[in-house]
Amino acid sequence: MSNKIIITAIISLLTMSALSAKAKIPLCFPCENIQPIQELPTDSEIQKMVGQKVNLSYIHNEYGAVWIPVWNTDGRYVLSDISNMTYLEIDDELATILKEKHNFNIEEAKDPLTFWQKIGGKIVLVLVVLLAIWGSMPSKKDDVTPTTI
Repeated sequence: MSNKIIITAIISLLTMSALSAKAKIPLCFPCENIQPIQELPTDSEIQKMVGQKVNLSYIHNEYGAVWIPVWNTDGRYVLSDISNMTYLEIDDELATILKEKHNFNIEEAKDPLTFWQKIGGKIVLVLVVLLAIWGSMPSKKDDVTPTTI
């Protein structure tokens, strides 16, 4: 009976170490994210100028780990293709067309990032740091007085 337990423990330890060696923590320093904001109509002047179907999108660099965004930089509006893999910068002429024909003013528009993307990762990071500090603090030891029985 004890041999079966020992063999099972050895096999499980070897299996866990082999699996954990392949696992990697997803880090993002920085990752470029493109979020589609508005699908432009196919008969738009912008579609004709660019020569392909494009969407109004927001691009930003995201820093984070384990799918938790901690910081975002360089946010701006761009035109992206349908797959959101390539993008075009918006020049003054395209910005004017967007403002006049599609009622979208790039200069006055706010960033469309969600609460989680803006602040959520910072909250998680602060909680992890506070837990690490609290865990490293030594606990109070009660004074024990010896008694005779």
